[in-house]
Amino acid sequence: MKPKAKKRSTRICVGLFFLLGGIEYAVILPTLWLYLEHRFDSEQWFFGVVFAAFCFSNLLSSPLFGFWVDYTQKTKPAILFANLFEIGGNFLYFVAWSKYWVLGARLISGIGAGIGAGIFAQIARTTTEEERTGIYSIAMALRHFGLLVGPGLNLFLRELNIKLGPFKIDAYTAPGIFMAIMWVLLEVFMLLFYFDLPVLHSVEREDFSDYSINSQAGSSVGQKSASPHFENRSINGYVVERRSYSPYSQNVNGDLTDPNSCVDEERSELLNTTAGGFHEPLKKPSVMNKWHLTKDLIREEVIVILASQFMMFFNETAFEALVTPLSEYLLGWKEIQNSILYCLIALQAILVFILVKKLSRKISDRWLMVIGVASEGLALIWYLFMLANAKPYESRVLPTLTVGTLLIVFGVPFFSVANISLYSKITDEKTQGIAQGIRRSVSGLAMIIGPLWGGALLHRLYVMLGVMAALEVILTLMIFLSFHRLKAPSKQMPTPYSEIIADNERQPLLA
Repeated sequence: MKPKAKKRSTRICVGLFFLLGGIEYAVILPTLWLYLEHRFDSEQWFFGVVFAAFCFSNLLSSPLFGFWVDYTQKTKPAILFANLFEIGGNFLYFVAWSKYWVLGARLISGIGAGIGAGIFAQIARTTTEEERTGIYSIAMALRHFGLLVGPGLNLFLRELNIKLGPFKIDAYTAPGIFMAIMWVLLEVFMLLFYFDLPVLHSVEREDFSDYSINSQAGSSVGQKSASPHFENRSINGYVVERRSYSPYSQNVNGDLTDPNSCVDEERSELLNTTAGGFHEPLKKPSVMNKWHLTKDLIREEVIVILASQFMMFFNETAFEALVTPLSEYLLGWKEIQNSILYCLIALQAILVFILVKKLSRKISDRWLMVIGVASEGLALIWYLFMLANAKPYESRVLPTLTVGTLLIVFGVPFFSVANISLYSKITDEKTQGIAQGIRRSVSGLAMIIGPLWGGALLHRLYVMLGVMAALEVILTLMIFLSFHRLKAPSKQMPTPYSEIIADNERQPLLA
């Protein structure tokens, strides 16, 4: 398969992963409470535990899968292994014979979802900074598309009432067996059509014998060996040529020579330079030499991004937990109206993600974050003044909810996509897996605490919205004070290596 075809099929596989993640959320959760209540006579508090179980195991597994991907530099085996947890968890959800098996099923499925950290790391390593934000936007839009089509699939699944051996497939168990089949199909698709694409922004030490680094003027280090073909690549901002040698090369006198002597000469000359992140040893560095996580994650800009991730996801999930009971309390809406509401929200989110993809090439990540934070802040201020003291069935309730929801759904894609993209650019490329795992753990913690906070304060909206607005103010101050650091580090050619290039340029070409 050609490289372009491999790249295309790999991105399709990644898109299918996020699509199924959204479908699973939209298919499982609407019937989860009814499953626990009607089939196992479960208490209401236990529903909250099961709801949080998925996020909890995701929180724990994300850094582990990230470590795996960074250690092996391979994403495909990790994805295939993680999908087994999704398959097993959803099948267990289907055959569960007690409420505790349902809890275990969601815990197991959450472990499989943790591979998202490794997939985000793979995207970061195999895309340019210019296109990365757009790729993240597409991936997250596909997840929301899954949220959009999920309720439609539920309309079909709820009508099933058949026997599969000793197991009954009905409205409560059908989502489990359906998602298990979907993850099995994805496993096969990943096995056949997913490829570990080459990293764009770094060169393994063992590859130095095939590459020479050129100055902007076009001269190269060690041009003594003749070569019939050059393949240009851009690595860390430098122009790199891959040389294809014939069995023998000609020296300057026209004599045939062993190419290994020329290659060894170029290799030694190149490896004696220590500029631009190219280090001396040819051997692959040990894992411990790569891992500078302490220094990497305690920097100001990284802390700001992780803190903003927590605050925004806390506010978002707290409001998500409030939407359904609030619409029932203030508007008297039932299941159908809420399903339509969520479909419209998912549709708007998809359109905004597409807009973010278009704007990402013209607007920097930090300004995209500002747009998202500003939109969320306006929504919270609007709710605080217009919704906190609203009474059931007042004429202003529906317009207030409509405007506020539009602002929130508009802001979330801007913030979340820019946050992930910028985080990938300011953290070490070699440890993207563990870094993305930590980021997903932070968001997972917010997704556990947020619903607990929002669900408990339905009748004390001033307290709930006031705390959320205060977090928004803190976030705004953090971004304002650290704004100058919230950008990808510039890639300039280091001085020592520049001096070496300049010296080479002053030498005669045939010297």
